[in-house]
Amino acid sequence: MNVNDLDRRDFYRIDDLIHLIHTPIDPDHASGNPYDERYPIPREALLVSQLQTINNDNRDLLRLVGDSNRALGNYLRSIDEKIKLLAQYIASDDPELQQKVPVTLSEGGLSFYSGELLEIGTCLHLVIVLFPKINAIAAIGTVKTNEKLEEHPTLYRLGVEFTSLNEADRKQLVRHIRRLESQGIREQGQNSTNNN
Repeated sequence: MNVNDLDRRDFYRIDDLIHLIHTPIDPDHASGNPYDERYPIPREALLVSQLQTINNDNRDLLRLVGDSNRALGNYLRSIDEKIKLLAQYIASDDPELQQKVPVTLSEGGLSFYSGELLEIGTCLHLVIVLFPKINAIAAIGTVKTNEKLEEHPTLYRLGVEFTSLNEADRKQLVRHIRRLESQGIREQGQNSTNNN
């Protein structure tokens, strides 16, 4: 087992339902910008993602404004929430974005089922839409595993490692995974309490 295999094992994995677009790309673009204009990214989902990036960039400034003028800080936060809700509504109106697939998701990559066999080493452009906030993440990854399913011979489970993921998207992905992890722990606690 090489160092990369050990590193991948350090990432927490979680099962989730997401909207996923995966497109094979030239290996020369494996470390390029996943938001490059050459890649098709649904603009509704991109809107939510761009607003989230702006929000993250201005978080410290909003905190400073709130510290010096609490009423103004609260007002700006409420406007920010309204804008987020409008963007999510626009994105949720796209029926194509509502098509979800089961995946196993981590900070380092994802695995998913595909009706198409992709060879190990194939480079993919990925658009990942996370629910319920409809946050879009664009990434570039490389197929690391491709297992044919015995129970469904026309399906393959593909394991993809991210090779290009910007820092804001990585943080968004980590927050999403932690939120789902916390939600799962709470549900387990409630179930064990209900069973006693």
